[in-house]
Amino acid sequence: MVNIIKNNDMKVKNWIYGILATALGVVGCAQKDLTQVTENKAVGKTVRLISWSEYFDPEVFEGFTAETGIKVDYITFEDPDELEARLVSEPGAFDVVVTDDLSINRLAELHLLQPLDKKSLTNAKNVSDEYMGKAFDPDNKVSLPYLWGTTLIAFRADKIEDPGDSWKALWNEKYSGKAMIFGDRTESLGIGLIARKLPINSSDPEQLDVAADALLEAIDKVGMKFGSDATVRDGLKSGEIWIASCYSGDAAMVAEDNENVSFFIPKEGAPLWMDNFSVPSDARNVSAAHALIDYMLRPEQAAMNANFTWYGSTNRAAEQYISEELLADESINPSVEVRAKCQFYYKPDTHREILLNVAWGRVQEALRLRNKQSKSVAETVGIE
Repeated sequence: MVNIIKNNDMKVKNWIYGILATALGVVGCAQKDLTQVTENKAVGKTVRLISWSEYFDPEVFEGFTAETGIKVDYITFEDPDELEARLVSEPGAFDVVVTDDLSINRLAELHLLQPLDKKSLTNAKNVSDEYMGKAFDPDNKVSLPYLWGTTLIAFRADKIEDPGDSWKALWNEKYSGKAMIFGDRTESLGIGLIARKLPINSSDPEQLDVAADALLEAIDKVGMKFGSDATVRDGLKSGEIWIASCYSGDAAMVAEDNENVSFFIPKEGAPLWMDNFSVPSDARNVSAAHALIDYMLRPEQAAMNANFTWYGSTNRAAEQYISEELLADESINPSVEVRAKCQFYYKPDTHREILLNVAWGRVQEALRLRNKQSKSVAETVGIE
């Protein structure tokens, strides 16, 4: 049994992060396998997972519950800032976290994640070495890989005959008011950089100015909208948005539901990302948390989730169970040549962090000014 709980309106002040984070401690050790979890009477009957929406095949949760008797509460979040805020403000509310590589750094620094009990995670051996030991968690102390993908361009083929093959399509004035980009600092500036054929991890202030200038141009030239992954999906589905940056699996899922949606990896390359399993430092059901993660790392279950989400699996043992259509789709599993043009984001050092904040601040100020002007115009003409 799985309960899906959505709460996308959580807003928490940044100032509470440091104060509450220091109060969080590392708790408990996991049981060694699912059998022990099932037999241990001290283990609760519910494990609470917080993740992106529509990120697991419901049948996988049902299988876990049937085998262990443990129900899964599936709670969703929209962006990493919301996740961080909720982990800080709701201590003990979650047992398993699924989030991106850069967020792992931040959450670990705030002591919001606990070390994994590797002895309880025997199926970790199924994960490909290609995805282990990344810079954000070199020893996989607090995380294990789940799915990976790219950030690419999705568009409405019934509105746009030929967008071309470049990120520059997002700046086409033909799509004024109908273009959207992720409202995330790293993703937005990364796209601004890669669209100008610059490295997405640049610490050159001039290059980050170029990225910010590109986004300012998009705001001014095409009325660029900024939104979450869910907003992008909904906009593409409804036709309110004609072209947008989009996560590869999201694009494939929307395209499956709507034949008018197409997508591609631009010729300049694309940002790469990887989502991971972790356990919060104050998780209340640590044994069940490890049991759920280990269950998700089984080959069949990993393949079911990849087939459902249409993302690339990090589980090498799962490949034999993944659909041939998914494996053959080069927008989801790009060729070696295309992968060579794609880049993972690195953890920003202090210098780059400051530069990113300055560049993003310019973009945010432009958006505030646009919203203020729009409100002023609406009030002038009597629109409420």
